[in-house]
Amino acid sequence: MGAADELEVLFPDREVTVRDPDSGAPVTLTVREYRFLEGLEATASARPLVAALAELVSDPDEDEGPDALAIEAALAAHAATWLELVARACGRDAAWLARLGDADGRALSEAMWAANGGFFLRRVVVQVAARTKATEESPCRSTACSTPSSVPATGAATSTSASA
Repeated sequence: MGAADELEVLFPDREVTVRDPDSGAPVTLTVREYRFLEGLEATASARPLVAALAELVSDPDEDEGPDALAIEAALAAHAATWLELVARACGRDAAWLARLGDADGRALSEAMWAANGGFFLRRVVVQVAARTKATEESPCRSTACSTPSSVPATGAATSTSASA
């Protein structure tokens, strides 16, 4: 790991320049990695988004995670939550962020992932692990454990009766 990589780990905050949606002037935003208290507070509002991201992980043993289009769809399905989380990370109002141009919004989202990807990844891993554990601990995971068929008839007309 080089010095630049080590600095990135120690200081994951990202700067991104966007155009003010009202004036068009360039504005430099600092997207901060959530500090401990911010992360605790953000966890509650992030739950539905984290659950959607966890659902994209079909097999935790696969080397590849979900593709960018699937992640983008999850973000779009939870757009208000995503805006709230980004606003918390950069200290801007979510309504102001919502008015950014598409390219600026995407650049800001990329900076958010760079600064706070670990926040989401840690929570997704916990959910996927819990789901995997619940599946493994299920007393009935195969068709061999399905509901048994009914008891055979034992009437006089059957070969299983006492008088047959």
